[in-house]
Amino acid sequence: MMLVDQYRRFRSKYIVQQRRPHEYIANRYYAHLIDPFFTKIAYDLKLSPNFVTIVAGILGVTASLCFGVNELALGAVLLQLHYILDCVDGNLARLTNKCTPLGAKLDKLVDQVVRLLLFVSLAYVADVHSLLKVVFVGTIYLDIFIVHFFILPFLRTHAIVRSPWKKWVMSKGIIPAFDIFLIYILISIFALINNIEILIYVVIVGKNIDWIYRVWECLKSRAIGLQ
Repeated sequence: MMLVDQYRRFRSKYIVQQRRPHEYIANRYYAHLIDPFFTKIAYDLKLSPNFVTIVAGILGVTASLCFGVNELALGAVLLQLHYILDCVDGNLARLTNKCTPLGAKLDKLVDQVVRLLLFVSLAYVADVHSLLKVVFVGTIYLDIFIVHFFILPFLRTHAIVRSPWKKWVMSKGIIPAFDIFLIYILISIFALINNIEILIYVVIVGKNIDWIYRVWECLKSRAIGLQ
């Protein structure tokens, strides 16, 4: 119990602002438990948030290249370092009061570049049919398109009627989703066991179920609102 209290005090020193009321499960129970330690290192070294973003980007690009040349174990480790540092830059910006529009744009650009290279590299190295490679990458970007051009605009103008199971999960502060952070963890796991092929199927099925459910949730909410 003493260790838990010490950790909470340590964490509160470097995580000065709650990110949001709900969080993805991979972030809540994995990345955000670890990133305070990396935030302390970056703070002690007097690194700028934008510099950390660039380092995270370099790690993500290098991880993607490692996957592309079948260096799966190294790619798995580098991807997790990218993931953690992708959390650290925001922590550091809030801690040092250096949240800027440029930093936010840089963070988004780095994320987009890393994700494109990452998924293309995984598709390239996977020993599956070419059509599945296209479906794999296409699924990722179809999800992004639907979320940004249908789901998010819908949420801005409509109240969502959630299922009981989803209300219960969200009451615990968790966003139930097959999100990019969960995918990062799955990529590293399947890379370490040298089975990218199964990963391709898991991501295709998981991501399509995720966006289909969210679209259905929006349509159901609209129908209830019209009654």
